[in-house]
Amino acid sequence: MDKEKIKLFVFADNMKDHRLQRFKEECDKRDMELKPINIYKAIVLNDKILDENGERIDVEKNSIIWALSNLTTGHYIAKILNHKGIKIWPDSGAVNFADKFFTNSFFSEIGIPTPRTVLVNSYHLDRIAEAVGGFPCVMKKNVSTVGKFVEIVNNEEEAKRFIKETFKKAQENILPMNRIRFLLQEFIEESKGTDYRVLCIDGEVVGAIKRSAVEGFKSNVSLGGVASKFEVDEKLEKYAKKIMEKGNLFYAGIDFMKKGDDYLAIEVNTSAQFKGFEAATGINVAGKIIDELVEKRVNS
Repeated sequence: MDKEKIKLFVFADNMKDHRLQRFKEECDKRDMELKPINIYKAIVLNDKILDENGERIDVEKNSIIWALSNLTTGHYIAKILNHKGIKIWPDSGAVNFADKFFTNSFFSEIGIPTPRTVLVNSYHLDRIAEAVGGFPCVMKKNVSTVGKFVEIVNNEEEAKRFIKETFKKAQENILPMNRIRFLLQEFIEESKGTDYRVLCIDGEVVGAIKRSAVEGFKSNVSLGGVASKFEVDEKLEKYAKKIMEKGNLFYAGIDFMKKGDDYLAIEVNTSAQFKGFEAATGINVAGKIIDELVEKRVNS
């Protein structure tokens, strides 16, 4: 297959997304055409995908499709393209990892250490919290990104308030398919405000950063956290590779925290941001993604 004929289609929910700009820069270097598509303005009509002008989006089979936006909203597009024999990354199966409770269950199933996590299935929150060691604990909305809808709750009253406020905020911009659930996770004091993001592409560890909160307990770079390069040790590499293999993932940012001498896996982000990662490590993530995808397409 001729590399020069390959196009990169990128589905995004924010046309000013830094990742989209970086893909554009790397495509320009490779004399490769980039076609951005706003996933929230696209129309899914039976087996067709229409752009915001109502024009059918025709994707050639030798093209590369990348979804920047979370596939909880775009997984139908992924399925339609897959049925037409067109591969999309992350694939439709990656949508499962957008759910934080599913992800923690997955870690346990494959033998990766992870914080104790319990699904909130009633308002008997004191009893539910006992399963993860009691309050205080971390409460999360099952699907969220960049540190949103994640808080430390100290008692049942705070947990109920978190639920009510989350529903109130979600209704301001709720999607028809949005299904909200909540989970409680054990609070590990020694790791408050610090985590480790391991970036992986096609089964290999690209590198890692340590993220530290300036204030509060959230270390997300998008929320003001500071990122620094972190050397991946043998144990962390083993965990990350096993998650990628068992999850059948091509690209992911896997988050860990420390507990004693071990690492606990927290989340898998299959559409991970990499602005802070590139800045801290000097690694060209956008270029690596494109080159790996082109290689796969050429050899397919």
